[in-house]
Parts: sequence; structure tokens; C-alpha cells
Amino acid sequence: MHRKIGTHEELGELLRSRRRALKMSQTDLASLTGVDQGNLSKIERGQLPATLDTYFRLMSALGIDLYAELRS
Repeated sequence: MHRKIGTHEELGELLRSRRRALKMSQTDLASLTGVDQGNLSKIERGQLPATLDTYFRLMSALGIDLYAELRS
């Protein structure tokens, strides 16, 4: 399934929904990725834009692949 993400708020919601689908706590994900749990909460709620590296670590831990599509 592909989903177009246009904002850090939408990406945060995707991360939260996937984490919940995996029945993983924020504490577990934070521990796996080295992301502070408080910051993870803010990222999921769209209150804190993260670095690309942080998004990659979170997506990797959650089994989310990133695809880039060139605009025409």
C-alpha cells in the first residue's frame, strides 16, 4: 500500500498508526531507535518536525519503506 505524505504532521500520524498496529509502546520504539520518548510523542502528534535521520530510524524500526516520486 502506498500513501502520499505531504507534511510532517501526516508522517507523524503514519508513524503512530503503524506503531499502534504493531502493538508497540512509545517507550519500546524510543528504546529501539534511540529517539527520546518525549520527542517521539511530539513527532507523532506533528508538534516536532524531526531530522531525516530520525524519520529513517523510526520508519526502519516500524517496517515502513520510503519512496520518492519526481513531480512532473
